[in-house]
Amino acid sequence: MMDAEAPSRLQARPRPGQARVRLRRGGRLGVVLLVALLAPGSGAFTELDVSRAAPRASHGLGPVVRFLARDRTAGRDNDTPESLRVQKKLIRALQRLGVGVNPDVRGPDAYRQPFTESGQSGTNLLAVMPGRELPDEYVILGAHYDHLGTRSGPSGACTSRGTPGGAVCNGATDNASSVSIVLAVGRALRHLPTPPRRSVVLALWDAEEDGLLGSLHYVRNPAVPLAATRAYVNLDIQGSDLLPSLARTSFAVGAETGGPALAGIVDDAVGNETLGTLPVSYIFGQLRSDYANFVNAGVPTVFYGDSTNGCYHTIHDDVTVVDWAKLAVQSRIAFRTVAALAETANPPTFVPPNPALATYADAVSLAEVFATARGDLALFPPADQQAIGAVGDAIEQVVLDGPAAFDAADVGTLLGAALNGIAAIQRLGCRAP
Repeated sequence: MMDAEAPSRLQARPRPGQARVRLRRGGRLGVVLLVALLAPGSGAFTELDVSRAAPRASHGLGPVVRFLARDRTAGRDNDTPESLRVQKKLIRALQRLGVGVNPDVRGPDAYRQPFTESGQSGTNLLAVMPGRELPDEYVILGAHYDHLGTRSGPSGACTSRGTPGGAVCNGATDNASSVSIVLAVGRALRHLPTPPRRSVVLALWDAEEDGLLGSLHYVRNPAVPLAATRAYVNLDIQGSDLLPSLARTSFAVGAETGGPALAGIVDDAVGNETLGTLPVSYIFGQLRSDYANFVNAGVPTVFYGDSTNGCYHTIHDDVTVVDWAKLAVQSRIAFRTVAALAETANPPTFVPPNPALATYADAVSLAEVFATARGDLALFPPADQQAIGAVGDAIEQVVLDGPAAFDAADVGTLLGAALNGIAAIQRLGCRAP
């Protein structure tokens, strides 16, 4: 593992047509020479270059999801033989994209960060794509690759407290789909005419389902310095629909932790694609994904996710419920976000989460969600129809009252609406898109 305050010592595979250079371990001059080789021409890539490379981020998603979410991988529970087999496959993919974070180790183990946290053992998988001008500054793109194994009960619910030996919890949207995006974004970055200015870390976390333990270990033992980590992009539950009417709706959580710079990059990435990805504050992720550990560590962070529908943490979360068209767009959004963060001359600076929890802007986003969801009210039992309608009306009134009137009572309305709305959706059970 690398010292958290030491500069990185990275090697990378040359791009097709470029000469291979053998570097002495730790040779800083060699890093500079390699970066020069990796960057034909020193100029920045353009927005047109990003748009040309973005479709690449939609390629190859299906095979990764199908591999990870098949019964033979037995739910990818951490510290199991099936997890080890998954690791080998994922490391082979990472080896084609970047270099391992352990400079004194060769082969697959260079990409592994084994850990024990809170009595759980696991292995994070990490690769670095060196930047052309600022290789010692980093943008991290991460997703957890573990799931709940066979810890399912008679009802089909999968829980971290369950006993292994039930039906397989395949975790297609939680979180095989996000893993496929991480790898696809790495491939798309290699199709830019020049690498981004900063290095990009591709991170696959383990033991997320046991309490965000893989990413917790990482921020306690960072492979690259947290002080030099300009932003973290978290992916969790992608290609998932809350309701048929919300198939074109997703969420960008917590971008305010990077101030206007991160919020603007997210807005631009979303605006260049055809998916209604709504901004919501940090608290609306409920601190239930790896993004929380990076925010706690003071790293500007955005969490892209689809929230939790009736398939969430059940044995029914398999490839049949993945919204592939949505997943393809989400992968392009992630690519645009990472490319912009790695290239920008004005990287985000950390802003602590809002102590008031929610803002008027959250009311605007949630009002859009509830208004769109009215098209599916007939799916709900009468009591939930009434409750959802009433909550939607209350949020609409908050918006109509305007930002000057927004107060703590409105915050309570929004937080309650989010929790109760998701609970009602989950009661509908699992539905294919």
